[in-house]
Amino acid sequence: MKGNRTSEQKRLLDGRVDEALILVKLRGEFSGLVTPYLVRFFKKFYRHLSKPALIRRVHRALDRLKDKGLINSEVIGTYRFVKLTEAGYRAIPEAVDLIRKAGMHETLKKVISESKPLITIRLRASQEWWFVANKLLPKSPSRFSQFDKEVLNMSFETWKEGVEDRVLIFLDENGEYQFIEYTTRFTSETYVKQLLAKYDHAWKKATEEYDKAVFVTITLPPIIPLYIQKYAMSFLWHRIKAYLRKHYGFTPPHIYADEPQKCLSHHRHGILFGIPRIMDKNEFTRWLDNHLINFLANMGYHIQKTVNNRLTEDQVKALNKLGKKLLKRYLIYKRKHPKYKGPINYLCKLIRKGNTWEWENPPPDYLKYVEKLQKKKNTFFDGASLSPADYLKKYLVKNLNAILEEDEEKSAEEEGGGDGNQKKEGVVVNKLAWYWLCRTRFYSVSPKFRMQAKEKPKQNWKFILCTTKNDLDDFLSVIT
Repeated sequence: MKGNRTSEQKRLLDGRVDEALILVKLRGEFSGLVTPYLVRFFKKFYRHLSKPALIRRVHRALDRLKDKGLINSEVIGTYRFVKLTEAGYRAIPEAVDLIRKAGMHETLKKVISESKPLITIRLRASQEWWFVANKLLPKSPSRFSQFDKEVLNMSFETWKEGVEDRVLIFLDENGEYQFIEYTTRFTSETYVKQLLAKYDHAWKKATEEYDKAVFVTITLPPIIPLYIQKYAMSFLWHRIKAYLRKHYGFTPPHIYADEPQKCLSHHRHGILFGIPRIMDKNEFTRWLDNHLINFLANMGYHIQKTVNNRLTEDQVKALNKLGKKLLKRYLIYKRKHPKYKGPINYLCKLIRKGNTWEWENPPPDYLKYVEKLQKKKNTFFDGASLSPADYLKKYLVKNLNAILEEDEEKSAEEEGGGDGNQKKEGVVVNKLAWYWLCRTRFYSVSPKFRMQAKEKPKQNWKFILCTTKNDLDDFLSVIT
């Protein structure tokens, strides 16, 4: 009898601790959470439990919290979404005390510190971006679940719908209100066409000045966190330019385009003008591998230089510590894949004949892409041989198609590399969502290739506010 009473008391205590953990977790999530994130959170404390047992444990705790009025709960799609109520916020101090009494406060501190972004992102960003960035950017693409990809797609679409409804209000020199529609590179057809015009101008300038170039592709391993990949790719690219500057006596100008792979790992196609070669393929692979190892071994120092010394000393130390862990993970990855000798890459010499650039040896996916275009009869493709400029431009054309709201399902089939009859495997991420999440440019060109924009006359307008079109009538009624 006494044993039964003891086990019952332990069960009740465990239930209260589960509720306390959920309250503490939701405290830092002002927009709420879906249950898969809570299940992962519980896994940190109950490593001996299976996933079905964790799911049941989370839902039981959520049911009790809802009955007490501490959370709001609703089902969205196939997931349960929960958010703290005002009473839930007031119950957090008691929850923290209970966790401390249960002896789990040290584990909680460790879990929370691991979930915090290591780098302070000093950017103006929307609530939707911050929510998904804190969840996905610290993760490596190899650990992305189907749910993570769904969250990314939904967050991007939610943000896009929100900005399309916004209006900027200014006060001009004459004291009159000016209303401008809120535009971004993901919602403005005009802006994307300007990007294409600037891209064509860069190729025109390159064609006028150079008759040889090297096409290079670099793919980072998917075991590096997505946020760190951005800095790792920048580091490798600058090391390539430094090597060529030392070897040829000048810095070759470039045009490059970034894109995600299917797993969302960082992938770059670039062209370096004015040089006949970089080095042999195998040598280049080992060279990239050595520099990637160097980057991970001193990651805090290298990122500090990349962001113009804006990191604090503690952040540099934390990044150096993370870099050591990532280096260990990378070396284990190499041992598990004996054929992997370094970041996957491709090198190809380009030769200019007249005003046209031609491949000496096209990339592996070149013929597949041309075959796709012939099947689709794409309006941007006339059936002729695809030049390097068009090969890079294809990424911009995809973005243009997406922004012009062409058939997204057909676009998704292209991204999956299928022929339309291929079965989809998992969730296909909208590539625009990847650019939005990583805050990555569609392409980049050297300063000497940039189009010189005409200076617009300065307007001394004063920003008033940003509002939605639905609330615009309320603003007009106040000022009139």
